[in-house]
Amino acid sequence: MKKLLLAAAAAMLVASYSHADAQTVAPKREMRGVWISTHISLDWPNRTQTPTQQQTALKAILDHNKATGMNAAFLQVRSQADALYPSNLEPWSYYLTNQQGSAPSPAWDPLQFAIDETRKRGMEFHAWINPYRAVATASNQANTAMYAANHVSRAHPEWMLTVGSVKILNPGLPAVRDHVVGVIMDIVNRYDVDGIHFDDYFYPSGTTGDDDAYNADPRGFPNTTAGRADWRRDNINILIARVNDSIRAAKPWVKFGVSPSGIYRSSTDPAVGSPTSAGASQHYSTMFADTRKWIQQGWVDYLAPQVYWYIGQAGSDYKLLVPWWNDNTYERHMYIGLADYKMRDTAGWSNPNEINNQIAMNRAHANVGGQIHFRHAFLQADPLGYRTSLKNLTYARPALLPVMGWKGLQAPGAPAQLAATAGENNALQLAWAPATESADEFEKTRKYAIYRSQQREMDLEAPANLLGVTDTATTAFADTTVGAGQYYYYTVTALNRLSVESTRANTVSNDFEAPNVRTRDVAVTLANGTASIVANDLDGGTTDNWGVESLSASRTSFSCSDIGAQKVALAALDKGGNSASAEATVQVLGHVPQPSVSVAAGAGEATGLPANTIALGYGPQSVTLAASDAAGASTFSWSPAGGLSSATGALTTFAPTGAGTFSFTAQAASPESCFAQATATVNVIDARCGNDKVLVCHKTGSEKNPSNQVCVSSNAVKAHVKKGSTVGACAG
Repeated sequence: MKKLLLAAAAAMLVASYSHADAQTVAPKREMRGVWISTHISLDWPNRTQTPTQQQTALKAILDHNKATGMNAAFLQVRSQADALYPSNLEPWSYYLTNQQGSAPSPAWDPLQFAIDETRKRGMEFHAWINPYRAVATASNQANTAMYAANHVSRAHPEWMLTVGSVKILNPGLPAVRDHVVGVIMDIVNRYDVDGIHFDDYFYPSGTTGDDDAYNADPRGFPNTTAGRADWRRDNINILIARVNDSIRAAKPWVKFGVSPSGIYRSSTDPAVGSPTSAGASQHYSTMFADTRKWIQQGWVDYLAPQVYWYIGQAGSDYKLLVPWWNDNTYERHMYIGLADYKMRDTAGWSNPNEINNQIAMNRAHANVGGQIHFRHAFLQADPLGYRTSLKNLTYARPALLPVMGWKGLQAPGAPAQLAATAGENNALQLAWAPATESADEFEKTRKYAIYRSQQREMDLEAPANLLGVTDTATTAFADTTVGAGQYYYYTVTALNRLSVESTRANTVSNDFEAPNVRTRDVAVTLANGTASIVANDLDGGTTDNWGVESLSASRTSFSCSDIGAQKVALAALDKGGNSASAEATVQVLGHVPQPSVSVAAGAGEATGLPANTIALGYGPQSVTLAASDAAGASTFSWSPAGGLSSATGALTTFAPTGAGTFSFTAQAASPESCFAQATATVNVIDARCGNDKVLVCHKTGSEKNPSNQVCVSSNAVKAHVKKGSTVGACAG
């Protein structure tokens, strides 16, 4: 029942995904690899060609993979204990020179050439190794062209296990493990590979003849069928763990992965295996490869199980196998091996979208990080047009490789000074300053990722925003996909060899046209002494080719000192960061008072003194202060208020009680709360002599009265004044 429920759920899942979905949900990070087989010259090289011809052919293969949208190449460099590179441990491959052990002439290093050419195209290079196969067809071993005298099968026949027509290096022998690890580390130490990759040849099904190896080193495993099976698995476990440890000690950034057959074990219990036919080949039992243990223990960085069955295939159904592998990643990477070689007009594989639909299923599983295609020749042949569909749809957008966080998350420095210039036909040229180089391998820049979005604060995790990836650490990129009238923001990040990203550079755009600023004049009336505007008040229809992002005014607030016409600049900033400005007139309405104060005699007898002078002693005396505003209507307040009849209003009266000089200020306030002041001075003379007498100043003095001053009775004041005298003390 459990198996049926799982099958039903998987059927619903695949029904919900289609060929088109493989493109629309393409992730930002995805392994897109291709196996390039050199065994029996399946993909490359042609052993009868010259080195130049072989080089040209390999470049064409890599160009094709790049054009398809691939980002990793898995080149088979050791298919049967031979070498596609100069080695002191194993002979040159027969498939390279048509004579095993014979060096190419003129001399060249195919492995180094392949690494260089792969990197030029921005792809990872994984050295694909068959760890155990020594002789593919035992009947051919007599052919000295195929198997040289120094080949391991001749130099160490005691290391061989013969299974059917195949000879393998006996995994149970410590000397074999030493040799295999030595070969691998020779590659790792001498070449800058991105990964070491094992295929699915471990113990071939039906292995026998390893009694001597078991007897020599049983390691406590019982001599039973089950015990011997566990012993064989342990032999391979030892090699896998040792290779992993050796690589990490030498170059911890180099990836190590294995591509087993597609079924671990068959079981309706997911804790044991996948829901497949019990008769299907299971590498746990038939090849003695405990791949789940390898990934659980972290001995491999990834597995790439060869799930070479179509969706819905009876017994071994793609839609049932992939979910099981997805659930058994143990925080390592899981890629799926795809059977491109089966794409043809046969039952189950005649759907031209089969591979695309399988990729859509992969993308629907969170722990599946991509796929590897077997193999190049079938992509090249493009049966049913499936490769064309990959190129134009499924892999149309670029993808970064998944990050292996356990290897280290150190990032390179960020690129800087990103700049954009216009090219022909709407193209955009980007250039930037490189990140600061580091001696740390994890902090070295390998490539750059270019992002494009119509939003300035673009989401770098959104797959649609990844525009492209440079092939190398070049500091320039051209976007030739911009249509007329299309505008975007751009930024760049640096990538190290493990595809860990730096922080982003600054943001630029392909908009180089400044806004067309149009203004209008406005009038504002002061209130409480101030007035304000917003930039939009001055906008008379500003336009931009992409869009105006913001408007700003050179000033937005005004006071009483600004009454009249004021010139204000309106600046527009467009979405691309371009700016322009134009002037507008702001008419500030209101008035500043122009006050004055007049002084008039108030109550009391006339003294003949000026209007602003009061002589005490003539009865009640006062002056009237009158304020006015020549500029308009205002209200008034007086200070100081002491002695005044009122502290507010246009008129007020001052009635002094003592002599002195008194200054009064009238503050005028316009209706707009603009203020101004005017001041008047009142002189107060104390003309009193006591006993109801008044001090009078005569015009001339006398010998008896040189000061000319005399106190007279109040009734006689008028008489004295008529004679030319004045009330009050004489001046000086």
